[in-house]
Amino acid sequence: MLSRLRAILSRLWAFLDSAIAWIAVFVGIAALAFFFLSKSDPETDERLVSAFVEVRVAEQLYGAEAPEGRLARREVLNKYGYTREDFIKACDKVLEDEKRWMMFQLAVTDKIDSLLGIPKVVPVQKKDKK
Repeated sequence: MLSRLRAILSRLWAFLDSAIAWIAVFVGIAALAFFFLSKSDPETDERLVSAFVEVRVAEQLYGAEAPEGRLARREVLNKYGYTREDFIKACDKVLEDEKRWMMFQLAVTDKIDSLLGIPKVVPVQKKDKK
């Protein structure tokens, strides 16, 4: 009877040992998958943001169809190293990804606010009361 109990306990221990190992392997694989598949916030191209803002300012100043506006936009694109086609491709790439679009819009807003002299809002952290 004692040997039978030992055999049962030995099998139970071997089962638990292998189950723990499989659980550890599963958790490890899940952690690696989460790490590699989770996307970090996309980087915003500051050159594109600056060019975008200046192109829009030129459109507002000269109009979208005026020859002076076209010349001003071309100068802005040349200043930032874009051709018209490259600029459109870069803007389309931003539009394809919702996260990238939101980050781009926030950067454009910050750029416009800085040009207008509007201070950036910094959240205030409340001190803990004891």
